[in-house]
Amino acid sequence: MSRMLSLLPGLGLAGLATATLLATPAQAQPQPEQVTMTLDQFLRLYEQGKDRKPDVVPPRAYTLSAARYVGDVVFEDGEPVSATFTARMTVENLLERGWARVPLLSGAVGVQSARIGGKEASMVLENGQYVLVTDQRGAFEVVVQFAVAVTSAEGRSGFSFPLEASGATEVELAVPTSEELDFTVANAKLAQSRVRGNRRVVTATLPSSGSLAVSWQRDVPDAEKQQDPRVYAEVHTRVGVGEGVLTANVTLEETILFAGIDEVRAQIPTDMTVLDVRGAGLRDWTLGDDGVLVASLNYAAEDRYTLSIDLERVLIDGEVGESGQLNVPLVEPVGVERSKGFVGVQSRGTLELTAGAVQGAAVVDVRTLPASILGVTDQPVLLGFKYLGSDADIPLSVREYEDVDVLVTLLDQGEATTMFTADGRRLTRMRYQVRNNRRQFLRLTLPKDAELWSSAVAGRAVQPARSQEGELLVPLVRSQAAGGALAAFDVEIVYVESGEGPNASGSGTFMAELPKADAPTTWVGWTVYAPRQAKIEKRKKRDGSLRPVDGLSRPASAAQALQIQSQNAAMQQSAGRQFAEGAMGLGAAPVQVSVPVDGQPVFFEKLLALDERLWVEFDYKKLD
Repeated sequence: MSRMLSLLPGLGLAGLATATLLATPAQAQPQPEQVTMTLDQFLRLYEQGKDRKPDVVPPRAYTLSAARYVGDVVFEDGEPVSATFTARMTVENLLERGWARVPLLSGAVGVQSARIGGKEASMVLENGQYVLVTDQRGAFEVVVQFAVAVTSAEGRSGFSFPLEASGATEVELAVPTSEELDFTVANAKLAQSRVRGNRRVVTATLPSSGSLAVSWQRDVPDAEKQQDPRVYAEVHTRVGVGEGVLTANVTLEETILFAGIDEVRAQIPTDMTVLDVRGAGLRDWTLGDDGVLVASLNYAAEDRYTLSIDLERVLIDGEVGESGQLNVPLVEPVGVERSKGFVGVQSRGTLELTAGAVQGAAVVDVRTLPASILGVTDQPVLLGFKYLGSDADIPLSVREYEDVDVLVTLLDQGEATTMFTADGRRLTRMRYQVRNNRRQFLRLTLPKDAELWSSAVAGRAVQPARSQEGELLVPLVRSQAAGGALAAFDVEIVYVESGEGPNASGSGTFMAELPKADAPTTWVGWTVYAPRQAKIEKRKKRDGSLRPVDGLSRPASAAQALQIQSQNAAMQQSAGRQFAEGAMGLGAAPVQVSVPVDGQPVFFEKLLALDERLWVEFDYKKLD
């Protein structure tokens, strides 16, 4: 009799180990929804199920778990030119089959060889990266030899190239030199430097991604000088006297003989504040209590060296008044054999400057001053001096005057178009061509009982405001420069008025006035369209502050407005920004109104309208 296994419905393969073995007669028939097998078949199926592993797709094709870069700097003719590296990278191919592509290095370096287990590895250049192509499974080490160029400038050498992200990144660099070096490893979490024979070695641990950037320079304090240098100095000083502040821009030019120098010293006037110090290879600068400025360099400067110093002093009340006096701040080089200087003085405001009783210096023509004084300023240099040594005293007499108000907004043209109807209503469009420097509003006084319908600035409808005095405040943009002058833009308003119509016989008098602006207008033109059936009386019966003409002259001297939509994109952007920020008025978007033109025109114009009333009057008849 054979032993049979009966699998009950719903019993999975995972539960076969605990299934109940049923010994049934060989002739027994299986029950419905049951599977019957021999014990050997069950055991074989069970063992196969234990060995099967689920299919798992790795999250990525490879990992770069560690990278160590060991390099040496190569010198030619005493200068560093390149650094050669041996990089050991731990790579794991996570794919079960096929080829993995593993980026290892940036294309900015030059790869010499790549090996896996002593055998050449396949490397290709793709998208600016050196990519390892391999079908080796599991974890393995890739050894890559490459080189990178070293650059030197102003006593500092170094290199930089991007790194591929790795779990742990270490670098070691050796520089063959007997001098003490100051290393900098960008973004290093841990950096150490040490001496190994006649080599200076730096080691560092880097973040998982980024770049390898190493630079070094000679450790200046430990450098030995074979011969004392001799230094000759020339000081160029540009002094600016303004309202409430005295400035000095100093250029210190030193000529160096016999040996290099690694610091520059200068005596600063005690009442001046040092704002900035600039120079090639400048490591740091300090200002001592004795007023001596020490500028430390990261290399030994030879032949010539230039240091720039910016100074400032706030002027107290009384120093610049109706007849004040100031002394020119002079910077004195320290530790030099001989020095000379040039001074240029300029006024930054409504100040009159004259030389006082100068001692130890001579007045010179400003055209003979060095280019470092004359060539870097847009203000005219008024006074010039030169001196030798450090005993110069240059006083300045300063006289301050009151500012005179000048125009900051000008209306080049003002052109009005008015249409009046048989019942006396008047619809007027007034368009100004404005050049504005810094005024925020154009103030207009509308005719009495006039109702404003729309306003626009530079082609854009705006929401004006009203002052406490009842003036209409139209927000302005600032004119852009065009050909060395300010470009004009349009300001337009449309308003409506009620007036008296003709009498029973069809006769009447048209009398109206234009808005009064708070800025002068070089030319005003006014076209009044009367109904076609009306008969306008002769010119001698016309009155007003504008003279009647046969047609508008529009003089060429008045600037032509630049339409914002097509000709002045910069002004359009300015108006758009002010509109978005609320400077052009708040509330619902205004509507721009057009004035229909129909009827017989009557022309008036005036040159140079100042603070005055602009009005016209004429009679008409036969207007039924």
